[in-house]
Amino acid sequence: MIHTWPEDAEPERLTFISDLHLFSSRSNAGQYESLIEESVDWSDLCVWGGDLFDFRWSQAGNGEATINLALRWLGDWCERFPDKQFIFLLGNHDAHAPFGEALRQRFADHPKFFGGVDSVRIRDTLFVHGDVIEGDGSAQAFDQYRERWSNKPEAGPLQHRAYDAAVAARLHRAVATAAHRKRRTCLRLLRWMHRQPQDRVQGVRQIVFGHTHRQIHGLWVDGVRFYNGGATIRHVPFSPVKIEFEDSLPDHLH
Repeated sequence: MIHTWPEDAEPERLTFISDLHLFSSRSNAGQYESLIEESVDWSDLCVWGGDLFDFRWSQAGNGEATINLALRWLGDWCERFPDKQFIFLLGNHDAHAPFGEALRQRFADHPKFFGGVDSVRIRDTLFVHGDVIEGDGSAQAFDQYRERWSNKPEAGPLQHRAYDAAVAARLHRAVATAAHRKRRTCLRLLRWMHRQPQDRVQGVRQIVFGHTHRQIHGLWVDGVRFYNGGATIRHVPFSPVKIEFEDSLPDHLH
């Protein structure tokens, strides 16, 4: 489940960007286009941290149209920054089986794009979408959770209107605050991490994740620092998480 990045390809600068929820009416990612571009340009490697696309709530038409737009969006970044490395982590909103297959086919031979994994470790830092906290932290619970999301039908017009009304009333932010209290979320991530193979997680000092739509700037919990960039959702703060590695180990996150 955790992919270990090769030592000979480790970056000096890295940016983590997640939860853009592109193609949904609640996304305001367009307001952050310059910030996202600057962050990618600053980095050697960009981790797309999941929920970049929102298949259930897409306004783009049918599922095939959304898949094509998502692939084009990812491809455009590779073309604009051919010297950058990109990693794509799946989130619950884009863990869509037809998209996963199309993603593998589209980028199978691309030398600068690695995608379709759930988490990746680079030096002492672990990157994960964050929905591994849903359930009891076991692999079985996570697989069941992702399976439910993969099989959810596209939302209908009435559901869209109800969701838009909830976002306008900022109910989504209140729900996220209640459901994903920061310290508790970090403890749940640690519980999940400790259930992974020890050779993959031993020595992890930092975890960067998305999913909860709640910004975290270096919260220290049980010897590990946690970071979350928020989401490009109306009334929710957002900023890419930027990492600058020193000669041997990451020194600070911004």
